Amino acid sequence: MRRRVSPARIGLAVLSLLLIIIPLLLVTSLARGQSGGSLRVAFIDVGQGDSIWLHASDGTDILIDGGTQSAGADVLSYLQARHVDDIEVMVVSHGDADHIGGLIEVLRSAIPVDAVIHNGQPCPNLVTCPTFYVETQNRGLTPTPAVAGQAYSWGSLSASVLNPQSPPTGSSNEDSVVLLVSYGTVHLMFTGDIGSTTEQTILTLGMPLAAEVLKVAHHGSAGSSSATFLAAVAPDLAVISVGSNPYGHPSSEVLDRLAAAGAEVYRTDEDGTIVIVTDGTTVEVQTQQLVFLPELDRIWLPPRDVRITHIEYNPPGDDVAGEYVRIENAGSIAVALTGWTLSDEAGYTFTFPVYSLPAAGTVRVWTGSGADTPTDLHWGRGSAVWTNTGDCGYLRNTAGELESMYCYP
Repeated sequence: MRRRVSPARIGLAVLSLLLIIIPLLLVTSLARGQSGGSLRVAFIDVGQGDSIWLHASDGTDILIDGGTQSAGADVLSYLQARHVDDIEVMVVSHGDADHIGGLIEVLRSAIPVDAVIHNGQPCPNLVTCPTFYVETQNRGLTPTPAVAGQAYSWGSLSASVLNPQSPPTGSSNEDSVVLLVSYGTVHLMFTGDIGSTTEQTILTLGMPLAAEVLKVAHHGSAGSSSATFLAAVAPDLAVISVGSNPYGHPSSEVLDRLAAAGAEVYRTDEDGTIVIVTDGTTVEVQTQQLVFLPELDRIWLPPRDVRITHIEYNPPGDDVAGEYVRIENAGSIAVALTGWTLSDEAGYTFTFPVYSLPAAGTVRVWTGSGADTPTDLHWGRGSAVWTNTGDCGYLRNTAGELESMYCYP
């Protein structure tokens, strides 16, 4: 996918039709991702800072930065809620506290970390940096310096290092690790806090820079994202990771340059955590209520309202065959549940097949086996899930975010 051309204005009648077919399009897109693979990239809302999690369907997990140390608990909770059981690579773009600090909490957790990549330069923060490197030593990890020209292969992902240069500049921001990550024919650029000086240096390398997705450098600082750099990258989507700050980030100049470059702009201070999903060809952006499809302009959808309304945990007769969970769609449009999960306190998990729950519709998820219908799905278990002494059901979407929780005594 390269430059997206916006279609003509959608008429009211066409928009009404789209609201009917979008859930079906989403089911088709998700089904394709399940069979052909997908990559999810979450720009976690850590306030003024960066933290980006990449998860490929082959199980590869990459964590780039972690926000400030106070944001570490949020980053860790985000990863745990999505059942991340191993981080193949932890990337520290540079040593500023709003990038390296939150990684300390992850290193102190039970999540294994296989490797750490950093810019190889002295850390500017005399409190946060030493703590981070002590935690890497406690893990038996030796961070590997990244240098422009290196290439990595991480499962189904490939990455080219565009910065830091050799020799380095000596500036923490300008020596940020810059990665161009590829998944299929889709490219994503992660820029740390580089400024226009380093952007110009990268341009002179003569390496391919085009990327569908750009992590905007330095939280949208006026000294970054030069017009010439944006022209070379030509992003379809630009994500600014930013929070309340005294620096004026993101600057109006950068916003204007991004608009002139034709990029759709998303901001964590306005959109919260931003998730980009790609099957290697097309790209979808998910914020709280916004769905972006490559074939369409932005479409604002009514908020979904899917919830667990009942758990039949102690049925008469066969305790397995009689158990079920009832889920209701109280919203005004159908919701694609493909890839969503239903689990209990013990971690038993049912993953929804290709399925769309109609507006005002209900579906029962039976513990036992049977033939699936539009209103009844089957777990296929040979033993009961829901305890008679009390339990909780958790309904999570494809990003692992909790949509509904239902507990009984």
